[in-house]
Amino acid sequence: MNYRNLHTHTLEKLFGTITLHILKQDETIRIVELKDGGGLSRTLGLVRFLNIKGQLLRKAHDEILNGGLLGKTLCDFKIDFNKEFVGSVEVNLPDWLKENFKTLEDKSVGFISNVWIIDHDVSPNRFLFSEIIEIIPPELKNKYTDKIKPLHRVNESIHSLFIDANIHMIKTENRL
Repeated sequence: MNYRNLHTHTLEKLFGTITLHILKQDETIRIVELKDGGGLSRTLGLVRFLNIKGQLLRKAHDEILNGGLLGKTLCDFKIDFNKEFVGSVEVNLPDWLKENFKTLEDKSVGFISNVWIIDHDVSPNRFLFSEIIEIIPPELKNKYTDKIKPLHRVNESIHSLFIDANIHMIKTENRL
């Protein structure tokens, strides 16, 4: 995948250098904020790592856990991957996130994607590396109108990521 197609690259075009602030992380779950040069949060990222196969991906995963940006790190390691957009959900913003986004709005949108790795040295050759939710500040929604594709159902794994971050989805009562 080309780095220019990633969410972080879009943020960098809008705001300059983007840094990562880890809020919660272990081997399988990662909750981070992507911040601009002024320290303003531009995205809350929720990630579940599912499959870490192959020596190169293990090294990249270690780099990610040491504070690397997920997509940029995969690109730096020249790992072949696809970030597959699944859909979007409307979310209620908790007070702490409204403060970090510097917004008075109560709602925003989260974009759900899957990151698939293509590695011909492992079996199966294409596997799901991670699930990602990117929650953006309300004022950025107009920059992503092409990605607003409301989901009415989310799988249990995605739902549990929202629970881990204490973020509540709106109108997504049905789970797969």
